[in-house]
Amino acid sequence: MVYVLGLLSAAVLISGSRGPGARTRPPTPGNGVHLFALIALFCLATVLFIVVDAYTMIAGIIIATTLFWYLRQTHAAAQRTKQSLQLASFLSLCAGNLRAGVTMVDAMDYALDNTTPDKLLSPTLQTAARQARSGGSGPRVLIDASLPDLQRLGHLWETSERHGIPLVALIDQMRSRISSKQRHGESTRAALQGPQATAVILTVLPLAGLLMGTAMGANPVGLLTGGGIGGLLLVIGVGLDAAGFVVTHKILQSASPS
Repeated sequence: MVYVLGLLSAAVLISGSRGPGARTRPPTPGNGVHLFALIALFCLATVLFIVVDAYTMIAGIIIATTLFWYLRQTHAAAQRTKQSLQLASFLSLCAGNLRAGVTMVDAMDYALDNTTPDKLLSPTLQTAARQARSGGSGPRVLIDASLPDLQRLGHLWETSERHGIPLVALIDQMRSRISSKQRHGESTRAALQGPQATAVILTVLPLAGLLMGTAMGANPVGLLTGGGIGGLLLVIGVGLDAAGFVVTHKILQSASPS
């Protein structure tokens, strides 16, 4: 029973926190990573269930789940930053071609050919360009996309077509906004390096306590992994430590938009 509850809790944590667009987002290779993580977690929990007691198994699941969650959050933030930079480059090339009198579709084709492909940005932009070239609504493809920046570009494109506003001016404003947001995010992340280091130190500080106790002749590891009250203390301690790390990371993440 404890084994099943531990796995279910870990699965909820790993599969949750996908953001508002997760339900409408098409399948990506990242979903395979989540499945692999769940399988790896199941194997880890099975080994721990056989080798150690239930308390140590639960503590191991908490640590593994927290570590995967942190790596996933870090990867997602890096992906958002990369996508913003690529979209800013795409918009810059589009604006330059629009100033030269090129149509939006041709400007998009040129920009796509001269920017690094992205698995989420490029297919949607290519579909929008093809749709517009064939007489359909390119802006509607972008508006229906899962990425907020693509939705904004779609609304700007649609507004330009509907009201006759020069699209190059709207694209320039959007590119400037993305660039300003990136500069602000970089400066904020640089300022938060100290608090992030402090959070990591506080997270691993209990390990220093265990080493100190062992050096003094005590046996804290044996107590915590021996079941009973020690095992309960292990689960509570690891749970509180993991919760503190997650909350701290969330606070720092909210102060550093990406």
